[in-house]
Amino acid sequence: MTTSSIEQFKSHGSVGVLAAALALSACIGNLGSEDGASPAEGTSGTNGSSSSSGGSGSAGPGEPLRCDASTIDPGPSPMRLLSRAQYLNTVRDLVGDVPGLDAALGPAIEASAFGLLQPDVTQVELEHFQAAADVIAAAVAGDPAALDRIAPCEAGAEPSECARRMVVGFGARAYRAPITDAADIERHLQLFDVGAETSYEHGVELLLRGMLQSPRFLYRVEIGTSEKVSDRAVKLSPYEVAARLSYMLWGTLPDARLNEAIEDGSLTTKEGVAAQLGWMLEDERGEKLVHRFLGSWTHMNGLNSVVKDADAFPEWQSRSFRESLRGQADAFFDHVLDDEGGKLSALLTSTTVFYNKDLGGYYGVTGDDSFQALKRTDGATSGILTLPALLAVQAKPRESSPIYRGKFVREALLCQQLPAPPANIPKPPEVDPSSSTRERLSQHEVDPSCVGCHQLLDPIGFGFEHYDALGRYRELDGGEPVDASGKIIATRDMNGEFEGVAELGERLAGSAEVEECVARQWFRFAIARFEQDMDGCSMESLLETFKAAGQDLNALPRAVVETDAFLYRRAIDAHTKEMP
Repeated sequence: MTTSSIEQFKSHGSVGVLAAALALSACIGNLGSEDGASPAEGTSGTNGSSSSSGGSGSAGPGEPLRCDASTIDPGPSPMRLLSRAQYLNTVRDLVGDVPGLDAALGPAIEASAFGLLQPDVTQVELEHFQAAADVIAAAVAGDPAALDRIAPCEAGAEPSECARRMVVGFGARAYRAPITDAADIERHLQLFDVGAETSYEHGVELLLRGMLQSPRFLYRVEIGTSEKVSDRAVKLSPYEVAARLSYMLWGTLPDARLNEAIEDGSLTTKEGVAAQLGWMLEDERGEKLVHRFLGSWTHMNGLNSVVKDADAFPEWQSRSFRESLRGQADAFFDHVLDDEGGKLSALLTSTTVFYNKDLGGYYGVTGDDSFQALKRTDGATSGILTLPALLAVQAKPRESSPIYRGKFVREALLCQQLPAPPANIPKPPEVDPSSSTRERLSQHEVDPSCVGCHQLLDPIGFGFEHYDALGRYRELDGGEPVDASGKIIATRDMNGEFEGVAELGERLAGSAEVEECVARQWFRFAIARFEQDMDGCSMESLLETFKAAGQDLNALPRAVVETDAFLYRRAIDAHTKEMP
């Protein structure tokens, strides 16, 4: 994106041009062998930048980013397209409920929940945005009460002046920034004038259609101010800070109280921002923020798209059963955050489970419609690692998957970036009820094309083998006693053998690498991009706050809003000159 295209954006711009500015990728965490050398031929990793480290493309486990305290560098600030949920929330808070909006918006095509990838907007998505804008505008224009809220015009008033007030007032909320340029206002009014030849209502309808398809509405846009805090950073405007807060915490636009903070200058200092965070977290829209993070981090949002074999697992076909799995996970997250001090160790090792009438059979008890807590003492429970929903997501339609589960530990809990599988990957062995999953994967130990990657995955995943494809505990697999022995290599502080998930959970809970990964994952969730080399100081600040709070997950929101990455952005000129 060039400076000229930024100026074009300030007026109208185009979604296609702006979407081209969203390219951002980076990788973190290299995988190496137990002694720090390459595990085998064919493995590779990347090191937190866009290129591999070392000529062989391999290195040891990911190292912490280094903080250069000599300058403030907030890193890149890509424009972020509203997610589907953010879009729907924003429209609701702007105009109220709109019948038919969900269908008009089309199916959800979301980027990663953690903002790691945001592709260009497709033509189909543009058509859905247009259809949604049409539905919203028609609903407002056809409802006198809604029209009076958004574009009031008293009898005898000049319609064009009423429309002008709407552009300035409604536009400031929709665009999350004031509209002050006279030429910009006139461009908006041209749409109204065309429609007003028919009626005032039609003029407002056309104006709304245009505004709700504007890049300024569809994207969370940040220009920054001219106030420098370093050669690499400028302050955000109070409007931009407010939008960062409201979309991170609430998934929607700033409300009246936050707008008051904009006006009285409360968002111009780090302390002022932290003060706003407090009441926003107590608001019902923000109190589930860390809960939502846990759901995204543990892949709970993918539960409904998981397919299970209907013959092997008929209960999976029941919507009530799947909803109970997610409800159980939600109850556990609340328990950790509210009753166990938000401790990371509790998240990974807690022996408390929740059950209802659908899930009582998992634990040999009978439940009812509500979720009840049960403290287990049989050694078969270890926090999120034994949540049936997570285990079901990280499994195949008919069987468990040590590969998927080992990959989850590597990527989600250790933040290690795994290489892509080879193009000539062999066909997986057929499911044989007379053999165990472990036996069927034994070929990975001797096949040179497999061993390089799978020695990083399978030995971790084998520790989960007491749990089938629905996360139910089992003693037998393929008619033989389950072997849940595992081994971890290529980590900074937890290499070695272990027996079962409980031992794995204890090892993960005591790992500084896992602690750092939690901070990284929260950064990605809250900032909506990968951490990069220049984020060393932001990551150091975030991690130190997390440590000082005793690894309390509830401390993560405050930790991130105090970072350079949240408070500032690069100057537009400096940012665009670096782009190809």
